[in-house]
Amino acid sequence: MREDGIPRERFILLETLHASMGMPRSVRVDGIVYIDPIAYYQMPYARKPGIARSLGKLNWHFREAGKNLVLFAPGRIGTSSPELGVPTAFSDISSFGAICEIAESRAGYQPELSYGSHIFQDLVEADILYVAVFEDKRRIHFHPEKLMEMENGILEIVPDADSSIIAWYDLAGSHARLIHDMHAEHLLLSL
Repeated sequence: MREDGIPRERFILLETLHASMGMPRSVRVDGIVYIDPIAYYQMPYARKPGIARSLGKLNWHFREAGKNLVLFAPGRIGTSSPELGVPTAFSDISSFGAICEIAESRAGYQPELSYGSHIFQDLVEADILYVAVFEDKRRIHFHPEKLMEMENGILEIVPDADSSIIAWYDLAGSHARLIHDMHAEHLLLSL
C-alpha cells in the first residue's frame, strides 16, 4: 500500500504535483474521454470543431447521469482558436468532474494555463477540478498509453465521432479513482 492509500498493484494513469486547482476530493471515476493531441494536431483545421461537437454530444449524454468523468484534451480547452486546443463552450464540458489540459511539444501544445479565463471561472463555479498536464517529469507522471489498451467506446454514444482522435473509456465497475489533495497540490488518478 502506498502512503496515499492506493494499492501498489493499481496502475497510476496520472500523478501531478503543483499542477491542479480545485476542491479536495476522492472519487470513483466512471469514465475518461481522451482527445489524442498528435492526431488532433494533424487533422485538417476545418474538421477540428467536429471534435468539440462530439465532446458536446458526449457531455449531453451524461448530463443527468451523476457519473464522475475526466476529460483529457490537448492545449487550451475552450479556446476560440482550434489550433491552440479544442474550441468548446462550457456547455460542452459541464458534466465532467475534472478537466486536464495536455501539453504535447511534438504537436506544439504548451497550454497557457486557463487561470483567469472565462472558462476557468466557469470550472471553479461548477466545482470542476482543473489539471495542467505539462511535460515535466519531476512533477507530472502521465501514462496515456495505458488507455490505448482499453476499448474505445465513443461510437456507441456518438456514432459520428472520429474515433481515431476522440476516445471514451467506460470505467464503470472498475476501481478507478481520482484523489486530489488541495493543500499538498497533489493529484492521483489510478485505474
